[in-house]
Amino acid sequence: QPQYTLQVADYDGANAISIAQSKEPIMSPAWSPDGQQIGYVSFEHKVSEIFIQTLKTGERKSVAKFKGINGSPAWSPDGKQLAITLSKDGNSDIYILTLANLSLRKLTQSWAIDTEAAWSPDGTQILFTSDRGRLPQIYVMPTNGQGSAKRLTFDGNYNARGSFSADGKKIVMVQGVQGKYRIALLDLVTGANTVLTDGSQDESPSFAPNGQAIIYARRKGDSEVLSTVSLDGLNKLDIQSAAGKVREPAWAPRK
Repeated sequence: QPQYTLQVADYDGANAISIAQSKEPIMSPAWSPDGQQIGYVSFEHKVSEIFIQTLKTGERKSVAKFKGINGSPAWSPDGKQLAITLSKDGNSDIYILTLANLSLRKLTQSWAIDTEAAWSPDGTQILFTSDRGRLPQIYVMPTNGQGSAKRLTFDGNYNARGSFSADGKKIVMVQGVQGKYRIALLDLVTGANTVLTDGSQDESPSFAPNGQAIIYARRKGDSEVLSTVSLDGLNKLDIQSAAGKVREPAWAPRK
């Protein structure tokens, strides 16, 4: 019985099907913008490797298996590139991988750990987590590498796993609040920071395609479940799912 499975299910948890399974961890699933493919990280060969799998055929290919970390794939809005985290040069940095020819371009050049990239809806900006200020915070920089990174988060001493709303005006993230990890929303227009959840180990937030809710994973007793929360934090709902710990949700794009 494999220990780790990657599943695709309806938004309410129904009709779950397994698309990958392994005795080693599978993590960081990311949908292509057309909903036809999923990128993910697998440790099936005992080291991290990034695969792209076509849902309809089950066909998959390895696109990154460099020395060290191969992590956090994120698709560009046009589906032609992945932003990925690599440590092949000794330090963890964000790279842009062009899928047509698997060419690489290094985006961040910092002594710090740079990881968890996410694209702005128009493709011109990359959001990422970095500890260049000593504590993990979220930064943004131009995708073309022209210009320096700008820090976006200043509330709390831990902000990570950021992603943009569909209109590019908000970001959702995991925020450290007095030793607890919660889902927070930052309005980039007003600067308002709103903590949406009240758990202690909330993680992996992902916007619904309509922008009205966020899916995330949370600890519930000894288990881990997926839950949704509205953007005002008032409506929360656990999603029924298979046995075992369920983590790292990613909401599919609009059909």
